[in-house]
Amino acid sequence: MIDIDRLSSGFATWMAGQNFQNPYSPATIRIYGHTVRRFLEYSGSDGVLDISEAGIHIVRKFVTNGIDGTISPKSTQTVRISAIVLFFDYLESEGAVLMNQARIFLDDQKRKRGGQGGKPATRLKPVLEWDEIDRLAFESGRLESIAGIRDAALVGLILDTGLRASEVCALTTANGESYLTGRLRVIGKGNKERLVRFEASHASRMQSWFRMRHRIRAPNERLFVTDQGNPLTIGVLYMIVKRLLERTGIKKAQQGPHLLRHTAASIWLANGVELKQVQENLGHSNIGTTSRHLHLLAK
Repeated sequence: MIDIDRLSSGFATWMAGQNFQNPYSPATIRIYGHTVRRFLEYSGSDGVLDISEAGIHIVRKFVTNGIDGTISPKSTQTVRISAIVLFFDYLESEGAVLMNQARIFLDDQKRKRGGQGGKPATRLKPVLEWDEIDRLAFESGRLESIAGIRDAALVGLILDTGLRASEVCALTTANGESYLTGRLRVIGKGNKERLVRFEASHASRMQSWFRMRHRIRAPNERLFVTDQGNPLTIGVLYMIVKRLLERTGIKKAQQGPHLLRHTAASIWLANGVELKQVQENLGHSNIGTTSRHLHLLAK
């Protein structure tokens, strides 16, 4: 029988250790750990008694199987395969398996997508168009409730700064004051600090939220909280953005805060900000990643 607790715990410890040049964030460790635990449970239910017996067919079924026999969404498949590839890397390092079955599956998928030569197809980053940005800004600022004022400030801040969801949720009220100056220091992936420089185009919305935030009794200094004063989580942030997009009638391949992050990068580049500065703002280690946002928005 597969020792799920031991393998899950060992994998989480390995991810959090000194094994990587760019360490994984706590959010990634949590998501990958949950995915691997589900993979182990799935393998056990399929008759696998030892993890070394989990072949490519088990990986394929786990990655692609959705609810009630359907095919799982591409976004779900991406998270699953990323987590399982890393898990098999861990197993290889421990001598528990001889080959990374998940990587074999991934390479096979790339060959199928890319055809001759095995190069996968390239997709442009989804971003909001100028009119969609205006529509979203209008919709997010339409309600005068606590949540409405907060959400307007949230959307404005991400469009101005391009912060990751985890970085937004970790902001304090002091960070909010810094946002108004157009300079914001944040701790990003790998516990690395960076300075984000931008134009605070939505400063008035943040000031409105400040006035409301000071009225909310909260046992913390987090900038964005719920009506009850609890810190905003990544999951709640995702649902806020997703629902605003739905209310606005905007349909994109991405529906959460990362869509706004891509849009922020594209706005900067369309407005003539140097590519190197955009890279630094986003916290990208590779400028090639940043360059994918070029020309996605016309000035």
